[in-house]
Amino acid sequence: MDTKDEEFKRIEREIKYKLDSTMSAVVADDYYWIPIDKNTPKYMKVLLLGRSGVATMGHYENHPGTQFWTHWAPLPRKQP
Repeated sequence: MDTKDEEFKRIEREIKYKLDSTMSAVVADDYYWIPIDKNTPKYMKVLLLGRSGVATMGHYENHPGTQFWTHWAPLPRKQP
């Protein structure tokens, strides 16, 4: 049975992603959140990041006076 540290090392080695500083999330070095701006896709499914740092999947709607979402990211795809 692998220890927690061995499992973390396996994830980094096999999946080729890094763990965050808390070792509780797997993160990519080549994929970043995009700030919400006038070019943010509206009414389409994307990943959204709120001011509190919590991410969710949903669709962005630009309602004046509501600025809860700070960043967005496209959804990942499966490789063919």
